[in-house]
Amino acid sequence: MKNSLIGLLLAFQFFTSIPVRKQLPMNRQTVTSMYFLMPVIGVLMGGTSVLIVILNESYFQFSGLFLAIILVVANIVMTGGLHLDGWIDLGDAFFSYQDQKRRLEILDDSRVGAFGAICLVVLLLLKVAFLYEFFLRAVENHLIYFVVIPFISRLSILIYFLTMKNVKQTGLAAYFKSQVNHKQVWFGICLYSIFLVFTSTSMSNIFLLFFSMIVVVFFYRYWTLKNFGGMTGDLMGALYEGVELVLWGILLLFI
Repeated sequence: MKNSLIGLLLAFQFFTSIPVRKQLPMNRQTVTSMYFLMPVIGVLMGGTSVLIVILNESYFQFSGLFLAIILVVANIVMTGGLHLDGWIDLGDAFFSYQDQKRRLEILDDSRVGAFGAICLVVLLLLKVAFLYEFFLRAVENHLIYFVVIPFISRLSILIYFLTMKNVKQTGLAAYFKSQVNHKQVWFGICLYSIFLVFTSTSMSNIFLLFFSMIVVVFFYRYWTLKNFGGMTGDLMGALYEGVELVLWGILLLFI
């Protein structure tokens, strides 16, 4: 129980902007708990989005476009832009059209290049557009998707993390990979997946979103192996942003 609590606090510390100003022990048990509980962070952040939507429907009644912008900005604030940073670095690295070694160097560069900025603008515009389009449609049980999509998107990170080799043997991603108990995290993924499949019996779109995530991870693994030689923390963050965007797009196609 103690390790689970520490793991949850570590998840907040590393994957959100919520200030956890405490030196927490990082060992095999707590790091494993951190990854095991990562999808719970998605549920909590999704719950915040749901609260924003409910408050808007009950009190503010902003337009769908303004609400979509608020939600996108709120999620950036909640994550501290962590995953967006990976998306930007991926854009700079891939569109540099350099060899694999040079691309990895660009991933490590904290500066934002032209291609990274373009990729960021495209991502944010599409997110706002997808959410706005979603609000224009009378979708049954629409609030559940604000929780399910961040939840599934974080599952994609876990699957990618466990099935990919590290490009570097240094850095946080490599350290966490060496510390985490893979069997326990896989057990968590199986539990979460069973829950999603069970939920999809009443909402078929959830299974569609889950299946789409698996497909995206499969192709992303192949693409990152080919272009970068493996996994880095930035590539994990970029995956989250990409999966979340794809899932909203898939949802709009089939609702």
